[in-house]
Amino acid sequence: MSNSTPKKGLRKKYEAFFAPSGRLLANTRITPNMISMLSVGASICSCVAYASGPEIGISLGLLMGTFLLGVSSLLDMMDGSLARARGIAGHFGALLDRTLDRLSEFFFLLGIMIGGYVIPELVFFCFEGMILASYVRSTAELRGGLNMNSTQGIFERKEKLTLLSIGCLLEILLIENILSNLWPFTNIGILAVIILIIGIASNISAFQRLLFARKFHTRI
Repeated sequence: MSNSTPKKGLRKKYEAFFAPSGRLLANTRITPNMISMLSVGASICSCVAYASGPEIGISLGLLMGTFLLGVSSLLDMMDGSLARARGIAGHFGALLDRTLDRLSEFFFLLGIMIGGYVIPELVFFCFEGMILASYVRSTAELRGGLNMNSTQGIFERKEKLTLLSIGCLLEILLIENILSNLWPFTNIGILAVIILIIGIASNISAFQRLLFARKFHTRI
């Protein structure tokens, strides 16, 4: 029996979309690890932008932070495309990529928390879910021999960051009173709700991965 499952449609689509850029970069001296480090650098800048919101303007801080979040995510997708184009995607590269992904997520949420957009309790809950989902997947692959290419769970990382970006942009509209008449919850912002949803979905994903690992091992 195969110990892997097919990739989700969304993952297939963005891998196909970035494949040409990977082939183009394959002709340069740029390495996937270089791009990964640039991605983390962009996430640090995103953190600073989010955290600077009270000084430079709440909406501007959110806008700049979200733009840099998008840059970081774009670079994260490009490093994988380059590795596949060169045929050098390996275990250490995957380990480094996942490690830096968690670091980037930490900086995004840290900036949002410091900027005062969302209460710390929700930020910690969201990050706990992200870490737990990643930990379950990595442990299942390491100790259980699974190859969870589909990243089992209702949310993948790209989906979480996309939803986080949408939440930030909607929060700007709420702050600028463009959505104020359409948002019924006067005591909580849209971004706080989005972060709560991401936290819940991440924890559900962790549980789904546990069930997937359990199902696999009961069949062998």
